[in-house]
Amino acid sequence: MASPLLANLYFRRFVRAWYEHGYYRLLDAHVVNYADDLVICCRPGNGAAALKIMQHLMTRLGLTVNQRKTRIACLPGESFDFLGYTVGRFYGKDGRAFIGTEPSRKAVKRIIERIHDETARRWNLETVGKRVDELNALLRGWSGYFNQGRVNRAYKVIQDHTESRLRRWMMRRRGMRGTGYCQYPNKYLYETLGLYKLPRRPSSVANAKA
Repeated sequence: MASPLLANLYFRRFVRAWYEHGYYRLLDAHVVNYADDLVICCRPGNGAAALKIMQHLMTRLGLTVNQRKTRIACLPGESFDFLGYTVGRFYGKDGRAFIGTEPSRKAVKRIIERIHDETARRWNLETVGKRVDELNALLRGWSGYFNQGRVNRAYKVIQDHTESRLRRWMMRRRGMRGTGYCQYPNKYLYETLGLYKLPRRPSSVANAKA
């Protein structure tokens, strides 16, 4: 618990220095951070200066900047990941471009790995109800956080993977082979077992800047 607390204390000092010394006004650059993750949003052309000043302030605070994770991203031509989201340019159904967010590939990969682990052979002695409860808690928690921007595509990938893994786990548990699609159709998974279904989200184009 000490690490997040110290991170917030040091970053509070960094943010105060950024604003009290007028760098936000000089570069038209604003800091967005959570614990030790941050993004500096600034006007085109000011990125290099903002990066240099940020590194200088961090050094004075006795902190080390992770160079591997630090870069300048110029939107809309490029994108960047922040707190599990990818921020960048996307296109709506009408072909209009907009700046928005979607769950990052890393975030989707991590939840897929968690689902895989929760339906591994080592759980074969547990009841189906217990496995479904664990999967539901995982899905609800993930979708509760990743509920902004373009999420429907990620939701579909995760939902399909969950259905497939749960079916195969139940088949292995019974000592049977196969996908289990005929034995355990979607209606059985959701209506009988109570598997949580990720909600459909409306398009976020209206809430994003073109």
